[in-house]
Amino acid sequence: MRVRCGDCRCTHALIPSFSLPGLSIGSAEAERYLAVREAGVGRGCAAAELLACGMSQSYPKRLERMLTTTVTRGKALLGAPHRQRLMGLAWVRSVVGDVQHPLEELNRFGLAHGVNGICFCRASILFFCSQTRSTRRSHKKGSPWESATAVPSGP
Repeated sequence: MRVRCGDCRCTHALIPSFSLPGLSIGSAEAERYLAVREAGVGRGCAAAELLACGMSQSYPKRLERMLTTTVTRGKALLGAPHRQRLMGLAWVRSVVGDVQHPLEELNRFGLAHGVNGICFCRASILFFCSQTRSTRRSHKKGSPWESATAVPSGP
């Protein structure tokens, strides 16, 4: 679903809370799998629920790689040297606290700090700048508002 913001006048895609970008499963299933893996359970046993949902044998490893990418991006964006040694869900919890849905909360945290969703987002990281109502900007190429922020070229 897409909506237009009344403040910045840009359109934004809405993702339901039970889902995360780039996943073929719900956020709860992904979080359960990653938590079980963090507890030391082998990939084969931990993946039983994912495989029962119809995911391929390679999907659990892919999910773990996506979490590693998320943590790497998050560390680069959010800094916090005291968290640099943490990995996986431990790092996510160090940022958002001990919440029921840490991956969803990490995306909310990013949005609250002017960055698009960090967790499992396939798109490049976008920094949101503050704008006045009269300044319009679009991330869509070819949009009539794209030229509103373009730098003039030539004399």
